[in-house]
Amino acid sequence: MRALAAVAALAVAGCVAQPTGVQAQFEAFASNAATAEIMADICPQYRTRSSIEAMTEQWVDVMLAAGHTELDVLQAVQSTDEDRVLDGVIARMGREGVTPGDTDALCAYAGREVASGSPIGRLLRSG
Repeated sequence: MRALAAVAALAVAGCVAQPTGVQAQFEAFASNAATAEIMADICPQYRTRSSIEAMTEQWVDVMLAAGHTELDVLQAVQSTDEDRVLDGVIARMGREGVTPGDTDALCAYAGREVASGSPIGRLLRSG
């Protein structure tokens, strides 16, 4: 199980088609986790609740508990286009008024996510 989580944490670039099913769920998780990690790295008042590896392991456990096979999860991770995920993170930040180098806007965005209890906000804690 830990090996699968480690593989998931290192998502490799794959196909270009729009994701569905488990792959779409992984991409959403990866986007949220990457966003939270950026926020925690830049905003001194926030930290991630756990390491990216632990968050990924929890995601894998949820997928397995939902009835997906280890093969489904592994294929979803391997088929995920990392650049598409990162492009999505950047686009979402832009929609939230965050521009490169604007720490205040990023930290304000983090605060809104925490306050709303969003998936990103649930990955963060006050530092």
